[in-house]
Amino acid sequence: MAADNGTWKPQEAWRRFRLEAEAARNYPSSYALYIGQTHRDVLLEALLPTLLYIKAVAILDDSLDLWLEQNGHQLRPPYRNDLNGRLEYLGEKRLLEDVDALQAVQKERNRLAHEPGASCDWGRFGDDVSVIERSLLSLGLVRPTPQLEYFCERSAVDDSDEPGVSFSRRFSYGVKENGITALEVAWTQKFLATERCGVSANHRLDPTRPDGAPAGQPES
Repeated sequence: MAADNGTWKPQEAWRRFRLEAEAARNYPSSYALYIGQTHRDVLLEALLPTLLYIKAVAILDDSLDLWLEQNGHQLRPPYRNDLNGRLEYLGEKRLLEDVDALQAVQKERNRLAHEPGASCDWGRFGDDVSVIERSLLSLGLVRPTPQLEYFCERSAVDDSDEPGVSFSRRFSYGVKENGITALEVAWTQKFLATERCGVSANHRLDPTRPDGAPAGQPES
């Protein structure tokens, strides 16, 4: 297990993952901020859901390891100290339902991680993320994901008081939880007096949920 059981929290990791995955899934919408139309990139359509799938299963693995440790379960032969061993133990001890579905998810993760050229689409990704979340919910490791809403915005061009800058405008995209901004990536386009443009960026993850529960540290 890669995570430190003393500091790692499944709820924080899963919430951040769901926010980032929603932002990634909607990446084409951000193109409209610049060119007024959107398109899906062939390369990103293969890479994004595939890499996020592998990350989702990593969170599942660490979460199950933490649950077993916190509840006094220690894996001994014939159970191996890996995701397959944990799933076999949880299933045979009747501690978790839908183990068969999780084992299918594990096999798909292995295919994606070890077969060159393997990939999955957003549909398979979404279905299997739902399977993972149901299992984490049943063990009390996470809370239900709120309603997620992607947004992308561009402000009007405004006069600027910054020396050497004539005008500026703000761009942003991100994800809202139940209507409240939870993840935002923002940057400012500056129209310089010399007619050159500059861009400054700000990436922010709101560290608190709408219900006040902690959600990890802001992005650097």
